[in-house]
Amino acid sequence: MLSLSPQILIEWFQQHPPEVLTLSLLLICGVVILGMMRFFGTMGLVVYSAIAVIVANLQVQTATYYSFFKEPIALGTIVFSSLFFVSGILTEYYGKKEAQKAVWLSFLSMIIVTLFMLITVGFKPAQGFDEAHKAMCVLFIPAPALIAASLIAYTAGQLNDIWIFSALSKFSKGRFLWFRSFTATLIGAFIDNVIFSVLAWIVFAPSPLPWATVLFTYVLGTYLLRVFVALVGIPFVYIARYMIR
Repeated sequence: MLSLSPQILIEWFQQHPPEVLTLSLLLICGVVILGMMRFFGTMGLVVYSAIAVIVANLQVQTATYYSFFKEPIALGTIVFSSLFFVSGILTEYYGKKEAQKAVWLSFLSMIIVTLFMLITVGFKPAQGFDEAHKAMCVLFIPAPALIAASLIAYTAGQLNDIWIFSALSKFSKGRFLWFRSFTATLIGAFIDNVIFSVLAWIVFAPSPLPWATVLFTYVLGTYLLRVFVALVGIPFVYIARYMIR
């Protein structure tokens, strides 16, 4: 009988290169974004944004190796970068205010989850639940520092992305959607990347990482992936136009 237990799936995933998993995850993000938009409109995109922020902040606590970069690259980049798809779609088709609303509601969601989980790990675990308690501590005790860094970085990156996208839209009179989407994502992602990496792993970190590690693993390494994500994301922004029509 075919077993679909999580452990078997994990082992099957680990047999594939990280590049394959990254591309698969990116395509899944794009399909989910379009599906949420198609069936639920702006509400679906806002819900996706909230989920993506929470997931990315958990993923970023681990890293993996890619063949094109000798230093390990932090995970969370793909899911987090997909938020720029959402910002582009919201700004282009629903308006700047809707895109900004998604930013603030996403962070509110992350703050609420963090608060709930910190209270949860504050309870003394019953006998037999020590392993689960330790796992939650590993994931959520570093969360306040990550939330503070994310709050500043994501706000700066996303709001700049929305502003740049809107400004380019006015300048180009609504033309060159691919250029507006790509440029706004590159600039917004770079701002977010630098601010988050410095704050999370140096300024707010109880044991700061070396500057070289932060630069190569968390700034340059993840930014290479964000450039790739920005390129792959262009077709999804165009597909969204026809789905809305």
